[in-house]
Order: sequence, then C-alpha cells, then structure tokens
Amino acid sequence: MMQISRRDALRIVQSIKEGTPPPAWLVHYLHVGRERWLEGMAWYLDAAKDDDLSAVRFIVGEYGVGKTHFLRMTAYMALERRFVISEVALSQEVRLDRFETVWREMMQKLAIPESEGEPTDIEGLLSRWCEQVAQSPQHLQRTLSELERIHHFDPDFRQALRGYLQAWFEERDRDPYLQWFKGAPIKPKGVRTRIERKNARAMLRSLIYFLKHMGYSGLLLFMDELELIGNQSYRTRDANYDVLRQFIDDADNLRNFLMLCSVTPQMRTDNQKGFPSYPALWQRLGGMLGEVEGDYRAITVDLDRAPLTDGDLVELAKRLRALHGIAFNWQAEQAVPDEFLPHLVERVKAEGGEFSPPRLLAQATISLLEAKQQNPEWNLEASLPKVLQGAIKIIRQQEEERYRPWNV
Repeated sequence: MMQISRRDALRIVQSIKEGTPPPAWLVHYLHVGRERWLEGMAWYLDAAKDDDLSAVRFIVGEYGVGKTHFLRMTAYMALERRFVISEVALSQEVRLDRFETVWREMMQKLAIPESEGEPTDIEGLLSRWCEQVAQSPQHLQRTLSELERIHHFDPDFRQALRGYLQAWFEERDRDPYLQWFKGAPIKPKGVRTRIERKNARAMLRSLIYFLKHMGYSGLLLFMDELELIGNQSYRTRDANYDVLRQFIDDADNLRNFLMLCSVTPQMRTDNQKGFPSYPALWQRLGGMLGEVEGDYRAITVDLDRAPLTDGDLVELAKRLRALHGIAFNWQAEQAVPDEFLPHLVERVKAEGGEFSPPRLLAQATISLLEAKQQNPEWNLEASLPKVLQGAIKIIRQQEEERYRPWNV
C-alpha cells in the first residue's frame, strides 16, 4: 500500500487537475518507466557533485509526454544528493532576453534539501546562512574573511553578502541587500551594479560558489517551456537564443552546475524559428542534439524515443487511483477495478488524437475518479466518453493559455 499523507495525496491530485506535474518531493509517487534515462541523469548529478562537472542538457519531447515530470524526478534525485534546485518556466513575464526576470524567478524558486523541495527563496537561504554564522561570536569575522578568499565571487555579489550579514548581526535594515539579491533595480551601499543580462554569468557563478560555501553540492537550474521562444518576433527570439548561448559558453567555466532545458522536437529542426535559426547558438549545439541510440548520457534526453509502454500506463493509472483513494478516503480500487484500467488506457490511446497518452491518461483518470466518487451510480463504460471529452477540453484550454504571444 502506498505510504503518503492525505495532505500530499490531495496536493498531487490537485496538481493534475490544474494540468501540472506534482512538485519535486512528491513526483516519485507517480513515476513509471524510463529507468535508463534516469540512470543517465544520476550519472550527471554524481559527476557534478563529486567531480565538479558543469553541463547543459536538453529534455526533448512533445507537449504532455512528461518533460516537466522528468525534470522534477531529476530534482528529487538532486535533493537527495544535497543540491539546491530552482525551476524557471518561461512565460510572458519571465523571459531570457530580460534576464532580470529570470533571476527574480530563480531567486523565488530556490529549494534546498532541508525544505524537502519546498521553495524557500533567497531570503530563506540567506537567513539560514546568517543563523549558521551566529552560532559563535567568532564566526562573523571568520566568515567575512572567508568571503574575501573566495576568488570567483563577483565583487558586487561579495559586497552584498557582506552587507547583508553585517546588517543581520547589527540588527540594521538589510532589505536593500535582500532586494538586490532578488533582482530589484537598486544599488545598496557598497554595491556598484544591479543584476542584469550583461553580468548574468558572473552572478550565477557567484551564487554557485556561495552554495558550495554553505555546504551544498551545487545548483540545478531547470528551464521549462523554452519552446515558447519560437512563437515570438525574430528580434525577441534572437535575444533569447543569445542568452542561452551565453549559458552554454560558460558551462566549461562553472563547477557543480547542471542546466536542464525542456524543449519540443521542433526547436532543433525548425530552421525559421528554432535553434538553427540563430547560427551563433546552433554552431555551439551542432550535432549534439542529434539522436544517439543507447547513449543515456547524451546531451539530449529524447522522451519521444522512450515512450511509456501500455504496462507503464496501466501502472500510472493504478498509482493515480491509489492517491485519489487516500486523498478522499474512499475505496477507489473497488469502484474502478484493475480489469477496467487496460481498457481505459486503450481508449485514451485511441481517442487522444494529438495529445500525448501520459498527459491525457492522468487527466482522464483523475476526472473519472472524481466523477465516480461523487456519483457512485455512474457506469464506468457509459461515462468514459464524456470524461475523455472533458479531459481533452481541459488540456486544450491549458495549451491556449500557454501559447499566448508575448508583448514585444
């Protein structure tokens, strides 16, 4: 029997109803299949932790195939290895060409192992650091000296750390330094520049060294929804692709850092709007985004080439059923028996059209369980067409919201 609290089961069910995978610390309750790809990702995590590796990888797949789920499974494994993680989804408000918006999102979404993946943001991280230093009166001066000896710090990043720590000890206003770390366009005392696109790499490097100073293994940055870049004007696309190029260029100059980018297959084949449309980026990627059979440590994790089997999908439906039963305290396995689940999978694959089976199955299974739990008299077979139509409608609405063009 699945061991999970009712609160967490409810959170997973609600996430699926909203069209998103559950958070990193809960995603393993739903994971099925693709073990070899996860083993390849575990290799990267261990190399980043133990051998100072830095790398950029691309998680490729059509919408709904499980890219975000795969990212969060990687995050779950990373937290076990004491990495700090941050998940940034591009949107109208969060854009690579306006890096200060990405930085702000990244600072809000920082999650540490001690929080079990719950975002603590940069304020929580800085407070934890100050509390560690405060354990001994001698720690303040020693820590300030240690900061000076970390040569890879950007001078302004170092000065902001010093200012924040001293203000914390002296019980002075430290908010200007906090807002600077959050990406606000201000310059607190002693700090000469604000965080923006031109100093992005220096600030990212400084953040990683600070995390290592605190005893963490490094940083994992998840960039989701990169395919949205392709829908923008060519000027906006090029500006976004240039920032991505900068990240790739700097991978060799960083340590203990993994950046995972979620993209659709069209991004590597579309000469007009995808990666090939920006030569400076495509030259760096070259053939690295090609398909390499059997190489689970390639730069590309192609989820479309590793589809879930029918057995995997049935297992996913069983896990969803178990979670729904715990969340709403009812005998879901009796109302929706095992023998019905293969038929559910078959109908999803037959009627899903352009939608990926895992995405539609998750939405349809939860919708079916919701309907059956609240309407016990409903016949499963008779209600299935309506449930599938409703699930498809929900997914289509979510897609329309995702692909609204940015204001440029």
